[in-house]
Amino acid sequence: MKTSRFIRSQRKHGKTPRTPMFRLLPREISHKIATLNGIKPPSGISAAVAATTTRFVKVLERRNGENHIASSAGSGNPSTTRSGGIGGVLRSFLFVVLIPTAAVLFYYISLASNVYVTEVKLTVRKSQEASSGEASSSLASSFLKKLDLGSSLSSGQDTQIISDYLKSRIVIEDLGGKPIVSEYFSRGDIDWFSRLGTGADKEEIWEYWREHITVSIDTVSNILTMRVRAYSNDDTYNLALKLVENSEKLINRISDRTKNDALLRARQEVTRSASDLAGVRTALLNFQQKSGSIDPVMTVKQMTSAVTELSLKKIQLQAQIDVGSLSGLNERPGDKYLETKIKVIDDQIQQFSEKLTGMSSDTLSSQLKDYQLLKLQEEFSEKIYMLARSDYEQARRRIIAQQLYVVVVVPPLLPESALLPRPVLDTFVVFLGLLVVWGIGCLLFASIKDSRI
Repeated sequence: MKTSRFIRSQRKHGKTPRTPMFRLLPREISHKIATLNGIKPPSGISAAVAATTTRFVKVLERRNGENHIASSAGSGNPSTTRSGGIGGVLRSFLFVVLIPTAAVLFYYISLASNVYVTEVKLTVRKSQEASSGEASSSLASSFLKKLDLGSSLSSGQDTQIISDYLKSRIVIEDLGGKPIVSEYFSRGDIDWFSRLGTGADKEEIWEYWREHITVSIDTVSNILTMRVRAYSNDDTYNLALKLVENSEKLINRISDRTKNDALLRARQEVTRSASDLAGVRTALLNFQQKSGSIDPVMTVKQMTSAVTELSLKKIQLQAQIDVGSLSGLNERPGDKYLETKIKVIDDQIQQFSEKLTGMSSDTLSSQLKDYQLLKLQEEFSEKIYMLARSDYEQARRRIIAQQLYVVVVVPPLLPESALLPRPVLDTFVVFLGLLVVWGIGCLLFASIKDSRI
């Protein structure tokens, strides 16, 4: 049986069939060996040679039989091996590609819930300046410039704030938290794969929410496009309206806080300058009470004028006495009176001089120095206070006239038909993906198999 199979295999591969060596008799083996060596075999073979030959043939038969069986099991019938490989590829294609694709198609056609999409386009604008002729060097102007208030262009930063807000966790809380979200996405008419689980925690709700809202920003026009997905047209429309309303509230809060911060800074500046002015005036009042003079400058002027008048009067009296002496009329009855009067005038001048420029600490010269310093501080504080008041009023008028507001470019509309699912297109995409995965797996399997050979 083994010999016939071996001969058929050789004929099939175009080889001349030969009798296997392990099927030759001992006498035929010795005859063949002698023929190959050019020696005619003797007619009689001894029993020892025959026995040795018989054992050698048995060993060859056993070894060749084992090798033939191993080669037959390893290589097998080429047609059988080829058909078995093709069958394995087809089975893998069936289980990896066709069956999952059919399951996906069945799900999209029979089980998947309809998904409605509502699109909204909006942006954030800033009102124009109330007056372009106002002074730009004021404190309020510097505050507004730092806060970027007064620009009439759309703010990309504010639009990005809305984008981050719509994809954040806080928007879920502003909508009403888990109970409200469950009303939209946990209803029983939604299929099991699309439904939000009733036991979902905040992180799972947030991940689910991010899958049902998409936000994009046009960097050229700073227009934000928001798409909301839900499982009924009323739900997606209502969600879009609430999100636009919450976005407007967010921008209003930002605008109000910006205005309040600017006004608070201006008001703090007014309060600080008023406090400084009050402190300087209190110090000036204490100085006046301590010195006993309301205005030391005026007092000095009055004393200086009095000293001048006394000096002139003294000169006149002294001139009268000198005129009498030069005329030979010495010791006249009126000269004694004039001399007494001159002495009184000298005492008065001396007193005024000590009051003005004496060595004591209560002289008018020292008081005048402290008074002028306090008066200078009062004037400076008063100017700062007036500037702060003016800047505060200017900031209040300009900020009230300016406002951040949301402009809805494309308002939300009630969808009439579901956009998702798309059974044919979505199934084709799944088919292509599975086909790529299956092809990569086949290549990896073939490369590993070839590396083992």
